Amino acid sequence: MTEKMTQINYITALFILFLSIVSISFAQNTSFRATPKTVKNVENYLEKLEKIGYSGSALIALNGKPVISRGFGYSDIERKFKNSPQTIFDTGSITKQFTAAAILKLEMQGKLSTDDKITKYFQNLPPDKAGITIHQLLRHSSGLRGGVGGDYEKITEAEFVEKVLSSPLRFPTGTRFSYSNIGYSLLALIVEKVSVQSYEQYLYENLWKSAGMETTGYTRPNFDKNLIAVGYRNDERWGKPTEKEWGKDSPYLHLKGNGGILSTTEDLWKWDRALATDEILSKEAKGKYYFPALREDETGRSHYAYGWDVMKTDRNTPRIWHNGSNNVFYADFYRYIDEGVTIILMTNSWQNSFNDTGRVISKIIFDANYEPFVPIPDNAANRAFTGEIIKLTSEKGLNVATKSFQKRNKKIDLLENVINAKGYDLMKEKKLKEAIEIFKLNVFAFPKSANAFDSLGEAYLEAGDRKSAIENYKKSLLLNPENENARELLERLEDK
Repeated sequence: MTEKMTQINYITALFILFLSIVSISFAQNTSFRATPKTVKNVENYLEKLEKIGYSGSALIALNGKPVISRGFGYSDIERKFKNSPQTIFDTGSITKQFTAAAILKLEMQGKLSTDDKITKYFQNLPPDKAGITIHQLLRHSSGLRGGVGGDYEKITEAEFVEKVLSSPLRFPTGTRFSYSNIGYSLLALIVEKVSVQSYEQYLYENLWKSAGMETTGYTRPNFDKNLIAVGYRNDERWGKPTEKEWGKDSPYLHLKGNGGILSTTEDLWKWDRALATDEILSKEAKGKYYFPALREDETGRSHYAYGWDVMKTDRNTPRIWHNGSNNVFYADFYRYIDEGVTIILMTNSWQNSFNDTGRVISKIIFDANYEPFVPIPDNAANRAFTGEIIKLTSEKGLNVATKSFQKRNKKIDLLENVINAKGYDLMKEKKLKEAIEIFKLNVFAFPKSANAFDSLGEAYLEAGDRKSAIENYKKSLLLNPENENARELLERLEDK
């Protein structure tokens, strides 16, 4: 998986659905009761991850109280500074929920509407973009592309806007979903235009200050430089976000508003607690925050809301989630708002094998019988071995490669994400037969991976093998019932 009647009847039904969901989500308070053993199991799992390279801070809260809040690994390896709950990390796209909350706050203040077209805030829009609304920017349904430059690439506001508006749309506005960072950068500009304040100052005065979040922002906080984590990629020092080229008071617009906010696990916990009240966002605003109007093609079981990904769990409760990453820093924010469970993870040494940590911790908490799998360390030896087996698969076939894999030194292993990435590279090159063989290698090596089967299913689908696609999507869904991608594709394929 590569990271979803008539008009009057539709609107009426949607309104009824909205009211029922909101009443369930905000009136119900079914707190989850975890045992001390559950908490210990979570901590033991994180300690096992630390031994294979996990580096960051974690805060786990049950029933409104943190039960784990500590650091793992080093915030600065060279200086031997350890991570702690006070360590400052790049939150990545978790920034989007703050941008969305700022828009809703401005709507509460009567200064804008999420139904506004962006022609109200930007001049001389081309016809294909004149119909884009704030709501569509928030939900990634505007049709705008993902980005128009690198995170730290210097650009003026005028250049950025011109570049965005002159780029072709991916699809007609409002018809589909496609994740767009630049859409959130436009929202940041709207916040500034409407509030007549800088983006960060408005967020501080209207969101973070009331929540007590004094260690969140771009440049406004007087950050202790020793507490800002150094980022590492493939065992090499990448540096601190604040060491990169920024504008005067924030990153340039390639990043501003869509990513790059710095924070701590403790401050994000304060944000979680603030959202549990109506102090910052009203009940009505939070209803839109989590459950905005959906498109006609959406089922409502899983959707991208306003800066949050929202899904109904198999316990029939809402999971409010978002992550963020620049492939150096990684942050994860899980909120089970009806069950009183919050999971906040922030790391400064990204490894794809750790991306699932939040979901694994969720399963440890909610399933007493679940036994977590410790991922394979993403180190130099395993990367080299994975490259060798991929090469064998391509040059001598899958049988030779799998036999070599089985005879390996047991101290080394394959990396699922590296194999997966190679498969997608081949798909982009339209080498579908070769891609399928690489994805087969992945399901052979990782038979319990829902993602491996999902990717193989996608390759078969692309190759026109509908039967094999269905078979692999079913296996993926069996391994991970929360895989909405597989569920939706299966429904579509089996209807044909």
